[in-house]
Amino acid sequence: MGQGSEGRGNQAGMSLRAGLFALLAAVALGASAQEYPVKPVKVIMFYAPGGPTDFISRAVSEKLSQRLGQPFVVDSKPGANLRIGSEFVAKSAPDGYTIGVTGVPHATNPALFPNMPYDTLRDLAGLAHLVDAPLALSVPAASPVRSVADLIALAKAKPGEVTIGTAGNGTGPHLAMEFLFLVAGANYTHVPYKGDAPAVVELLGGRIAAGSNTLQAVLQHIKAGRLRGLAVAAKERVAAAPDIPTLAELGYPDVVVNTWFGMVIPSGVPKDIVAKLSREINAVLALPDVREKVFATGLVPVGGTPAEFDAHIKREMERWARVIKARGIKAE
Repeated sequence: MGQGSEGRGNQAGMSLRAGLFALLAAVALGASAQEYPVKPVKVIMFYAPGGPTDFISRAVSEKLSQRLGQPFVVDSKPGANLRIGSEFVAKSAPDGYTIGVTGVPHATNPALFPNMPYDTLRDLAGLAHLVDAPLALSVPAASPVRSVADLIALAKAKPGEVTIGTAGNGTGPHLAMEFLFLVAGANYTHVPYKGDAPAVVELLGGRIAAGSNTLQAVLQHIKAGRLRGLAVAAKERVAAAPDIPTLAELGYPDVVVNTWFGMVIPSGVPKDIVAKLSREINAVLALPDVREKVFATGLVPVGGTPAEFDAHIKREMERWARVIKARGIKAE
């Protein structure tokens, strides 16, 4: 009887201690979410410095640092079609102190690389759709090609001889061209570079026939007369370049392709921290000075919830998997 009572007492004590531990853990978790961040946050950019990703990463991080009282430190980890940075973030602690800035290859890599070291949907979660980056098809100012119709006609007359440079294999600019030429029933030769910057340098030098790039990367050269903008792959004309027609206007209504950039985090970050980050990022994107800078560079601020960005990523994965299969695109 005494031993049984003592055993029941020990069990009750253990249950009480377990309950207290659980309560303390819950309180600590709530406190950590409420106080977050208490140390610097790493913002891992999956691209090389320069270009639209660098611009938006730093613009948002600077404002987050001011609003949340801790540095949001941008660090570039480019390479392997964004897979190096993506793997780093996917395998980081899910505590809200590591955020990745990604783009279209995040959604196309699963169709291009069957043996990736992380699972795009399982290991990474969408945090914020930052901006859309309208794409521009352009040629050197000295080119005899003066329109999209001219470019398509040349590609049909000389199959495979028209060279078009992009920021890389499986990027938005590349897939936009694959989509356009699929619809047009023509072929071209894709010339991938490691980012927009080297692709634009080659285009300016006349070493490729045309370039498919973010408008932000070529806008200054178009305005200066060094390049000729043929079209943008947007739903409507872009305020920063109102004289450039859309592909829809030119007879290709389905070729609406925005490169996009957004933030992702390791799966499993506490919901309260995710909600706080989402709330603050959306507030930053709504600031008048941020919007003015974003629009001036040819980008379009988006925002929205983590769930909406996750849904966007899934739609992009499905859409581009079909194009990659139809065009026989292979990883390079």
